[in-house]
Amino acid sequence: MQPFRVSDPVPLETFPTVLSGAIERSGLSLEHLQRKLAGEGIRVSLSTLSYWRRGRTRPERPESLRAVEVIEEVLKLPHGYLVALLGPRKPRGRWVARGGLVRPHESLWDSTNGLAPVLSELSEPAPGELTYLSVHDQHFLDHNGRDVRTRVRMLIRSEVDQLRSMVVLHRAEETDRALPAVLTGSGCAVGRVRPVTASRFTVAEVLFDRSLAAGQTAVFEYEVRWFGQARSSRFSRGSRRAFRDYLAEVNFHPSTLPTSCYAYAQESAEDPEVHRETLEPGSYGGVHTAVQGSESAIHGIRWTW
Repeated sequence: MQPFRVSDPVPLETFPTVLSGAIERSGLSLEHLQRKLAGEGIRVSLSTLSYWRRGRTRPERPESLRAVEVIEEVLKLPHGYLVALLGPRKPRGRWVARGGLVRPHESLWDSTNGLAPVLSELSEPAPGELTYLSVHDQHFLDHNGRDVRTRVRMLIRSEVDQLRSMVVLHRAEETDRALPAVLTGSGCAVGRVRPVTASRFTVAEVLFDRSLAAGQTAVFEYEVRWFGQARSSRFSRGSRRAFRDYLAEVNFHPSTLPTSCYAYAQESAEDPEVHRETLEPGSYGGVHTAVQGSESAIHGIRWTW
């Protein structure tokens, strides 16, 4: 079992996520978009449209920007909306989170079916409205080596006035008997919760204990309950933005300790894991890894029994 447990706490609005969500809501295929573009004298390959949608490449040439304007019209988006999300032209190369850019969800998980419309329904901060100063995950396993719960503690700063909430995503393993449950902890409340069974996500609003003004910070905790049925072998957090400070703890049951354990990082879900450090459980069965200023998309702890 290789559970990919905790997801990005910063689901922000970007060109690929807005484009993908608009396509899903419209029910149109990429082939239909391609025909519409061809009708306007604009030739764009299906692979290019797919890359734009997934955030692998971005439209930059004048003809590509014309194509985006037509796509806005076809998908009934406000004129200039997608173009504005592109911002200034970026250096050539792979478009990943550097200097504030936000990764597409597809870079973190192998499947995000049904996720975009749910994210568009819930209230989530726009790009630049919220900064995550610190994230601390405490993950617990039972005596059978199964995932039981995760305590999540966050320190955030508002960059705008009247910020009231954020959105979190947590994903179950294929063998789990139910989707994870998100429970209120301290300094916050859980608002609307939406299951996405197609890709095994629970998406939840986290409501702050007050409305934040620009520059104000908030610290809060919430808990995730897991319903694992098989032994776990990994705990991970995927981030659409670069980490500032991240601390991951895994607490094994004293009667069921792993034979080996290490921390790792990945550039995306499709890239290989990079070994960061070997970990050994302490006297009470815990291991941890601390990350500061990393730009890797995924950080985790893996173990064997």
